[in-house]
Amino acid sequence: MFAIRLFMARIAASGMLGLSFTLSAIVTADEPAAVPPAPVANTETGLTLEILTSIAESTSPTLTQAAAEVQAARGRAHQAGLYPNPVASGGAQQLGGRDSQYFGQLSQEIVTKHKLQLAEAAACREVFQAEYRFVRTRFDLLTNTRQGYYAVLAGQKRVDVLRQLVGIANKSQAAATRLQDAGEGTRGDLLLFQIELEKAEVALQNADATLAAALQQLTASLGAPEMELQRVEGDLRVSLAPFAEQVVIDSYIPYNADISMAEQEVDRNRLILKRAQVEPFPNITVNAGYMRQYVGNDNIAILNLSAPLPLWNKNQGNINASAANVTKASANVATVRNGIAKQMAGARGRYRAADQLVVRYEEKIIPLAQESVKLIQKAFDQGQFDFLRLLQAQRALVESQLGYVGALETRWMTATELAGLAQVEAFP
Repeated sequence: MFAIRLFMARIAASGMLGLSFTLSAIVTADEPAAVPPAPVANTETGLTLEILTSIAESTSPTLTQAAAEVQAARGRAHQAGLYPNPVASGGAQQLGGRDSQYFGQLSQEIVTKHKLQLAEAAACREVFQAEYRFVRTRFDLLTNTRQGYYAVLAGQKRVDVLRQLVGIANKSQAAATRLQDAGEGTRGDLLLFQIELEKAEVALQNADATLAAALQQLTASLGAPEMELQRVEGDLRVSLAPFAEQVVIDSYIPYNADISMAEQEVDRNRLILKRAQVEPFPNITVNAGYMRQYVGNDNIAILNLSAPLPLWNKNQGNINASAANVTKASANVATVRNGIAKQMAGARGRYRAADQLVVRYEEKIIPLAQESVKLIQKAFDQGQFDFLRLLQAQRALVESQLGYVGALETRWMTATELAGLAQVEAFP
C-alpha cells in the first residue's frame, strides 16, 4: 500500500509566474537600434512541473519495468510456497502368461518442518524489496524530471537576459558609429563596441544551443523523446523556505526506500538461514498403489515409505554461508544509511552555499549594479562620463543577472537532489 500511495500521488505545483529581468538603463538613440528577432512563439502554452511529472509517470519505461519486476517477484513468491506434485506410476512386474502382475501407484513427498512456508516467506521479502525498488525508481524519475525542468527554466531566463545584452550591444555600436561619423568618436571605440556585440551574440547562440539540448534531455527523461517541447512555465524565484525547514536540517538522515530494502534483505537472509537449518530434517515420500496378480486372482495393496538419512550431509556449509549472509546484510543497513548521510551532507552544503549566493545577489549585487547603471546613465546624459563607462556598467548589470540565474539554478538542482534522497512527494 505504501508503494501504491506514492505511485498515485502527484507533486503540488508551485506558483508559475515567469522570471523577468529589466535592465534599468539603455543607451538613448535618435533611431531605434536593431534587436535580434524574437524566437518563434510556441503555439502551445508552456508545460508546468506538475504536468511534466504526470507525463513522466505515464510514459516512463523504467517505471513500467519496476512495476513488472514487482509482479514477477509476486509470482516467484507464490511458486515458492506450492506443494510438490504427486507422482503417478504403473506397469507390470511380469508381463504375459499366468504369472502376470500389473500395478499402479501414487507417490507424494511430505515436506516437513515448515520448509515451504519458510521459502515462501523469504520470497515475500523479495516482493517487498521489489516494491521499495519501485518507489526508489519513481523518485529517481521525479528527481530527473525536476532537474530537467529547472535546467530548462534557467536556460530560458538565461536566453532572455542575453537577448537584452545583445540589444544593448547593438544600440551601443549604433551610437558609436554615429559619434564616429560626426567626428566625435574614434575607430578604436567603435571596434570595442563591435567586439562586445560579437561576444554577446556568441553567448546568446551558446545559450540557445544549451537550452535546446536541455529540452531534449528533459523529454528523454520523461520517456517521450519524440515530444516537441519548446518551453516550460514556472518561476525560479519561488521560495524554498518551507522545503528547507523540512529537509535541510543538520544531521537529518531520511528513512527512504534504500534503507527499507536493506532491512528487508536482513529479514530475507534470516529466513533463508532458518530454511537451511531445517533442511537436514528429511522429507517423507509415501507410495501407495494397487497390484493385480492373475495367479490366484489376487488383489494386492502397495504402501511404501522412504526418507533420506542425514548421516554425512547435514547442510552444514549452507547453514554457515547463510549465517554469514545475515551478518553481511545487517552491516549493509548501516552502510546504506551512512551513504545516504554522506549524500545528504554534500547536497545540504551545496544548497546552503547556493542559497547564500542567491540572497547576496538579491539583496546586494543586483541592487548595487542597478544603482550604478542609473547613476552613470545620469552622469553620461550630463556629459560627465564617456560612453565606454556606461557600457561597462550595463554589462556588469547583465552579468550580475546571469550570475543570479546560475545561483538560482544551482539552488534548485541541489534542492531536487535533497528531495530525491528524502523522497519528498510535494515539491517545492
